[in-house]
Amino acid sequence: MRYFEAPIVENRSLGGGYFVLRLGGCESLADSRPGQFVMVRGDWGRDPLLPRAFSLLSAGPDGQAEILAKTVGPGTALLERSASGAVLSILGPLGTSFPGPSSEATDLLVAGGVGLPPLFMQAQHAARQKLAAHSEMLYGGRTSHDLVLLAEMRAFGVSLHLATEDGSVGRPGRVTVALEARIEELRASQPGRKLRIMSCGPNAMLWAVGRIAREHDLECYLSLEEQMACGIGVCLGCAIPARSRPFRYVCKDGPVFLASDVLDAGAEPEAPAPALCPS
Repeated sequence: MRYFEAPIVENRSLGGGYFVLRLGGCESLADSRPGQFVMVRGDWGRDPLLPRAFSLLSAGPDGQAEILAKTVGPGTALLERSASGAVLSILGPLGTSFPGPSSEATDLLVAGGVGLPPLFMQAQHAARQKLAAHSEMLYGGRTSHDLVLLAEMRAFGVSLHLATEDGSVGRPGRVTVALEARIEELRASQPGRKLRIMSCGPNAMLWAVGRIAREHDLECYLSLEEQMACGIGVCLGCAIPARSRPFRYVCKDGPVFLASDVLDAGAEPEAPAPALCPS
């Protein structure tokens, strides 16, 4: 697999530092699955030196693909300022994916902030397979400005449950509170129905989601983030402790893992980091 060139077709600002890059020339990404990611580099010279990893927001047979990002450092600031027609170097699709939508289960898609892309894509796939009724999006952020692409998700037909820490929209508090409440509601209204959790967001949120899944004995998949320079398992910089073997690598063994394999397998991060959204 090699890098290929992808021109920016559109750079759409969503406010609050969030933006969506729509790229052309991405026919090789057409079969990408929710959870997979790409390594992205612009014509930046030596600063920043390394490419950036981003989960795919969408990819289609028309040769176009989208990534969602938030400006948090020099790399994303350069991308935010990129004009239509600028060419990026792309490597992908990389990594593992979430399991496909199923009529046999209700999927609770738990997204925090810029961890939305793989779950947005999962909801999109559910809609295309006419399984939107079996997926629910639980989406949380610090404020209403951190909740983006709401109209697009409503168009998919999935149930949308919002939460903000400042109470500006949806349920007040963290999205994990909304998750626990929704699990209880579904178990009361649909006893015996299989529930699955899929989540992407800050690491601290992911560990909380994993513990909730364990307490309720639910199948749970987490999309993790680690710093990576290559995306293909060469640099070995994205190792994480796991139960199935001493270490796994987020780039090639993940980024999607069963929570039961990585939860509490080693020391948890001291500070949350947004999933696959480097600076």
